Amino acid sequence: MKELALVVGVLVIGFVSAFVPVVSIELALVGAAATGSSGKLLAAQVLAAAAGQMVGKSCFFLGGRTAFVAWAKRKPHQSPRGKRLGGLVARAARQRAAAAMTVFVSAVTGLPPFAVVSALAGAWRLRLSSFVVLGLAGRSTRFAGVLLVPHFAGW
Repeated sequence: MKELALVVGVLVIGFVSAFVPVVSIELALVGAAATGSSGKLLAAQVLAAAAGQMVGKSCFFLGGRTAFVAWAKRKPHQSPRGKRLGGLVARAARQRAAAAMTVFVSAVTGLPPFAVVSALAGAWRLRLSSFVVLGLAGRSTRFAGVLLVPHFAGW
């Protein structure tokens, strides 16, 4: 029962941290790993943290898709800034492999910020399923790396 509560707590913190930058899922994972959890429990925590983050970031994704469609309907393309922005988004939308790689790299490294890339991925017209799979793989990789910190630090 204690293990289930720990995994659900990590899931909730992961979801909240997707919206609130000062809530650190990485710090929560390091704290959970320091309790001396088993390998299976640590793997469940990694997946729960990644799933919570991706549920939250999917909201950014859908918001980015909706916002760009609304922006494009307003026809701001007459200004130089609007033309430039529209051109950049359209070019990225045509290069799906580059857009997908950007999502994965951002999910693993945090550079560029994953919240920004999540919204842009929606504007790039990436499929939601592709975004979730790439983001989940990237976030899981990142969080698994974070959980190795207590192991190598000897906690």
